[in-house]
Amino acid sequence: MKTRENTLSIKSNQVMNRTREQKGLTILLLASLLMIFLMPFNAMASRERFVLNFNDSQIQSYQGRPATLFLRQSLKQQYPKAEISNMDLLKVVVVAKSHIGKGNAQLRVGNRVTPTKIVEGHPWTFYDERRYSFDRVNFVNPAYNSYGPWQVNLTGNFVVRKVVVEVEDHSWSRHHMGFNDRR
Repeated sequence: MKTRENTLSIKSNQVMNRTREQKGLTILLLASLLMIFLMPFNAMASRERFVLNFNDSQIQSYQGRPATLFLRQSLKQQYPKAEISNMDLLKVVVVAKSHIGKGNAQLRVGNRVTPTKIVEGHPWTFYDERRYSFDRVNFVNPAYNSYGPWQVNLTGNFVVRKVVVEVEDHSWSRHHMGFNDRR
């Protein structure tokens, strides 16, 4: 009787092992298929950098109210073929200097804002055009999405050379029709 029970036990263990192997292979197959189908969607999004030239514009806040750089509007003006509605803002780099080194900058995306950052500068290099006289201030998108305005608020007296905007582009036409006309 014990040998028969042992034989049944061995056979049931073999069946259970096969079932486990089949479940493992099924999970592996489903995971592989999921990766194959999702890969084209991930490949469609690409990181892009746009340089918005402000040509050393002097920008000054007025009576404590910040001056605003409208990034979406500047993108549309300087890159008219870019489909901004299909872009997610990732990062912004402001290349500027303040008159006495106490200028404040803040990135606003939708209703969210970053903490204020100081933009360095000195009175004796304020009108200097050399590259080293400019400060670079980095911001990361404070919002979970990119809806609403993309703005840099500046409080103080500034010279702004450029703003670099890094986005993730989800434009279908960019990836399938070729968007190569960039400045």
